[in-house]
Amino acid sequence: MFTEEELIQFHGVFQNTQEFLEIDCGCTNPRYGDTPGKLRVYIEGKIEIDCTCMHDCPKVNISPIEFARHAGRTNAHNNWKSQIWVFSHDGHKIALWRTCLLKYHTHTFQRPLRQVVHRDEFLRCSQCNKERRFILRNKEACKIYHQALANNNWRCSDVPNHSLTCDDAEERGSRKACRGCPRDSKCGGCEKCVCFGCDWCRFDDCNCQTCVEFIINM
Repeated sequence: MFTEEELIQFHGVFQNTQEFLEIDCGCTNPRYGDTPGKLRVYIEGKIEIDCTCMHDCPKVNISPIEFARHAGRTNAHNNWKSQIWVFSHDGHKIALWRTCLLKYHTHTFQRPLRQVVHRDEFLRCSQCNKERRFILRNKEACKIYHQALANNNWRCSDVPNHSLTCDDAEERGSRKACRGCPRDSKCGGCEKCVCFGCDWCRFDDCNCQTCVEFIINM
């Protein structure tokens, strides 16, 4: 999505894939201080933020406007691009509008008609017994979860880029309730966020029965 030359100016980049970029971000309230978060920019134009003001904060997969409002900023609908910031390589805060991170974003973004939405899933580590979140917003992420689900000995250390360890705290129940449904952030499962098979989450190079049957019946 972004070149090394573009990303070298930032600090706090977690992932840079062909589908999305994840980076540290924040929003400053003059009275209450900084509210930290993790910002994801998707190649189709969508922006999502997980608030990390507390490790159990329920504000997960929210819009940048909602994040700025959560941080106590007024007029976020019009000013979120200047209210939300990321870190430069030397630790200074840069407003989003001053960066290249919005080059895929459009005000008119709409999820394509009939595109399947996958809610976040959880898997328990076989070593520390903590449940870990998998954010399924693209085919690559779906495959990582699919392979992890098939591995009875899956561990936190198996997460790509070693970005998670068994020492990291487990999400609280209130935060786990938010699983990325576009209709209701605390949805328990509906036709908008539960997928029973599509070309994102079924793979022709996988020999499991679920994938084989899906490919045969396509």
